[in-house]
Amino acid sequence: MNRWLAIVIAPVFLSAAGDAHSLDANRVARLVQEHHSKLLDLTASFSQTFRSGALGREIVERGVVHIKPPGRMRWEYRDPEKKLFISDGENVYFYMPADHQVVVRGQDARLGLAFALLSGRSRLLDEFDVDIETSSTGAHRLRLTPLRDDADVALLHLDVDRDGRILSIEILDPLGNRNLLRFEAIRENRGLSDRLFQFKIPGGVEVVQG
Repeated sequence: MNRWLAIVIAPVFLSAAGDAHSLDANRVARLVQEHHSKLLDLTASFSQTFRSGALGREIVERGVVHIKPPGRMRWEYRDPEKKLFISDGENVYFYMPADHQVVVRGQDARLGLAFALLSGRSRLLDEFDVDIETSSTGAHRLRLTPLRDDADVALLHLDVDRDGRILSIEILDPLGNRNLLRFEAIRENRGLSDRLFQFKIPGGVEVVQG
């Protein structure tokens, strides 16, 4: 090929490849959004790995999560320490039996990024610059960079299956802390009872209004 033709044509090929990559990332993001926005409820086992950017310490916790849009969720931590985080649609309760304490606050518009993603409330293409990376698990791996400054999120990774179901959420904050949630045994649209998201404050515990 003529050297000048190569110089002229190559950028076109590179641009086309880049556009296809971007379109593929956008397609996967839309698939995730569509799948989770249609969920009536979700139950899954989860593991949560938090690594401190400053100290390098890593904490791993496990439990079960239940979600029922628009505003109900239950994160039941079982190992290594029992904890319970519940939103009933009006109030949020964080109960630590070992501390004999319940923190209660009114439910505001933000219930956390994980809830927003799993309930389909996060508008991925409106809130993030979206790209695709290679995943060792064979899942689609989305790399999401916030379009606006966010005090809680510097970078986000989602591993999703071919149906758009979220398998893991990895959040890196501006301080270098890493929070990784992995989900297994995912069950959807099982008709979860609203009673699962009700919380009765146990007698004898300290109640803190947060």
